[in-house]
Amino acid sequence: MKKVVSLLLAVCLVTSLFSTMLVNSSAVSKKTAKISLKKKSASLVISKKNGKKVFGSTKIRLKKSKGVKILKTTYKSSKKSVAKVNKNGKVTAVKNGSAAISVKVKYTFKKETRKETLTFKVKVLSDYKSFLKRLSKFSGKLYNMSSKYVKKNYSMSPVSIYMALSMLYSISDSEVKSEIRTLTGMKASDFNYTAKLIKNLNYEQKEDGKVACKLQLANSIWYDSREKLNQNALEKIGKELSCESSNVPFYENNKEANKKIREYIKEMTNGLIDRDFNIDSSTLLALINTLYFKDNWDYSDLSTKKMEFESSTGKKKREFLIGDYECGRAQQTKCSTYFYAATMHGYKMKFILPKKGYTLKQAMSAENLNKINSRKDFKFMDKDKTEHYTRCIFPSFKIESDTPLKTILQKNGYLKNAFSEFSSPLTDKKLFVSDIAHSTVLDVNKKGIEGAAVTIAIACASSIHVNKKVYHDFTLDKNFGYILTDSNDVVLFEGQVTE
Repeated sequence: MKKVVSLLLAVCLVTSLFSTMLVNSSAVSKKTAKISLKKKSASLVISKKNGKKVFGSTKIRLKKSKGVKILKTTYKSSKKSVAKVNKNGKVTAVKNGSAAISVKVKYTFKKETRKETLTFKVKVLSDYKSFLKRLSKFSGKLYNMSSKYVKKNYSMSPVSIYMALSMLYSISDSEVKSEIRTLTGMKASDFNYTAKLIKNLNYEQKEDGKVACKLQLANSIWYDSREKLNQNALEKIGKELSCESSNVPFYENNKEANKKIREYIKEMTNGLIDRDFNIDSSTLLALINTLYFKDNWDYSDLSTKKMEFESSTGKKKREFLIGDYECGRAQQTKCSTYFYAATMHGYKMKFILPKKGYTLKQAMSAENLNKINSRKDFKFMDKDKTEHYTRCIFPSFKIESDTPLKTILQKNGYLKNAFSEFSSPLTDKKLFVSDIAHSTVLDVNKKGIEGAAVTIAIACASSIHVNKKVYHDFTLDKNFGYILTDSNDVVLFEGQVTE
C-alpha cells in the first residue's frame, strides 16, 4: 500500500512540474512575441514652399519578433484636427497641436491569435514654432559655453546674439553660412523668420503718456565711408532683417565713427549702455544689434524684506523682493526646482534653484534649461480641485556684463572660416570677423525690470588681416641731404646737413 501511495505522489509531482514548465514556457513565448513600434513619437512641421503650405508626414512602422504574423492593423487619431492617419499608417499634419495615434494590431504567434494596442505620439509645429524651439535650445547652448569663462554675476542676451549672427549669415558665403547653422542649430529656412521675430517681439505700451512697457530690437549695418557696397544686396538684407544702414569714417576719422556708434547705442538702449567700443580703423563693416526692455511688476511696487543670501563667500544680508502670488506651483526637474515672477504685461522672469546635492552648473545645463523653457503649464489645479498659488521671493540685483564671444566661439571650434576669410555679396573684398562684442545691463528692482544688450560683429577686409606689419628704423647718423615739397611734390627748399 505504501508503494502505491509513493508512486501516486511521484506522478503528481511530475505532473505538477510539467504543468509549471508549460506555464513558464507560455509566459516566455508571450514575452518574446511582443509587437512594438520602431519609433514611438514624431514631430511634424507645417512649412511653406513657393507660397503654398506643405504638411509634414511620417509612417508608423511596426517591429515584430520572429514567428509573428500580422493579420490586421488599424489606426485611429485622437485629434483628427491636428494629425490624420490613413489605413496604411501614414500620419499627416493638419494644424499645430498634439495628438495620439492608436495602433491596434491583431497577429498570430505559434498558432495563437493575439491583440495589442500601441500608442504613437505626434506633435505638429509650424516652421516658425519649430524655429522658436531651436532658438530656445541655442540659448541654453550659449549659456553653457560662456559660463566657463565668466565668474560671479553674469548676464547675456541670446536673442541679441542671434540677431547679430543673422546679419553675419546674410553677408557671408556658403561655408560661413554652414558654420552659423551648426552653431545655432538652425535650418537654412529659419533665417527667413528673423524679420518676423523682430516684428513679434517689438512692443510698446504707454500709460498716462509714459512708457509702461517696451521691448525694442534693432538691427543696423555700419560701413566705412570709403567703401562702395553692392546697394542691391544691402537693400535686400535691410528688407529681410529689418536692418538700417549707415556709413561712417572708420578709417579717415575713427574717433568720429566711434562717437556716432556710441551715441546710437546709447539712444537705442535708453542710456543703459553708454560706452566706446573702440572699433578699429581697419573696420569695413560693423553689424550691430541693440535690445532694450522695460516693464513693471503687476500694478504696484513689490514689498521688500531684509534676508540672508548665501554665496561662496558666506551669508550676507540683502534686500529681497516679495513677488505676487501667481497661479501654479514650483515645478521640478531631476536637478532643479523652478518657478517665475510675472510682469504687468505678461513677461516672465524664470528662477532656477539647484536641488540639494546638485550644482548651479548642472541646474543651468543646456538640457535642463530647454526642459524648463518648454514648460507652459505650472499645474494651477489638482484633480481634486485644489488650487495652487505661488510667489517668488528673490534678491534685487543689477548686473553689467561683457561677454568675450569671439574667444568663447573659437575655443569651442565655431566659425573658423568667419574668423579666417570669406566672400560676401556686399563687396568684392574678402572679409574676416575681427571680433564679436556683447554687452548687457540688467536691473531687477522693486519697481520692475529694465535691461539692455548690444552685440557687434566687426568685419574687416582680409588684406589688412593677412598682411604682417613690419617696423624699421631709418637713422640719420651721418651727413644727409633734404628737400621740402608741397603736396604736389613741388620743391620749396632743398639742401644738406653735414654737421
